[in-house]
Amino acid sequence: MPAVPSRARPEAVAQRVRALPGQVQRGDSSGPPRGDSTGARREGSAGGRHRSASRGRVDVGRLIMVPGAAVMLVFDMLALTQGSPGGTAGALRWLGTVLVGAFYALIIWCYLRRGPAVATSGSVTAHIAAVTGTLTPFAVPLLHGSPPGGGQQLAADLLLVAGLAWAVWALRFLGRNLSVIAQARQVVDRGPYRWVRHPLYTGEIVSTLGLALTAGSLRAIAAWLVLVVLQAYRAMREEQVLLRALSGYLDYRSRTAALLPGVF
Repeated sequence: MPAVPSRARPEAVAQRVRALPGQVQRGDSSGPPRGDSTGARREGSAGGRHRSASRGRVDVGRLIMVPGAAVMLVFDMLALTQGSPGGTAGALRWLGTVLVGAFYALIIWCYLRRGPAVATSGSVTAHIAAVTGTLTPFAVPLLHGSPPGGGQQLAADLLLVAGLAWAVWALRFLGRNLSVIAQARQVVDRGPYRWVRHPLYTGEIVSTLGLALTAGSLRAIAAWLVLVVLQAYRAMREEQVLLRALSGYLDYRSRTAALLPGVF
């Protein structure tokens, strides 16, 4: 490089460089190096493009679950208008119907509010288990046998109401993180999630046991046992996704139970 013949030339060059818009001098301590600022802009642009792509992506789960839950909610509201028998049994049946309506209303609310997932499981078996576990409670009442006695029916109604109430509470705090297949959005540690990592599955297991007792057949009990296995498998596969995608999940997992405190 040719030598600079005078001191005036570098000063003039420096003035011209300072006058250029958007440039940061390498020796200027008032701003970051040019490479860092360019990298930050590229990263920000990439993140913006990723967020824009996520917002533009069709939420298939929302398209399926919102209409399905809306149909179930209509049927549930129609059941409320038909009345129920008096006494304790009638009160429990009415309460159970109200809780079912609240459950489906919350599903609609959660899916309408949820954003894109941070990560999604690519396991086909996990997807099959998730869909099968979601549909199994609907099949259990169809496996009916002999009519249950008074004590068995009372136990069934209590289990159904308790499980539904727990599931509704879990949905309220799960909010926009709800999904059928294994996905990660954010760590939820409020409400029942303070003690159990998958309280929604716990509620479904308990309420479906009530349905199995009402059905009164060994087939219904067998279907309930299949549901327990499916929900435990779903929880395991979901946690694999959550541990990879969410940095705070490992600490949360270390201080909570999966489905039942003190047992699993």
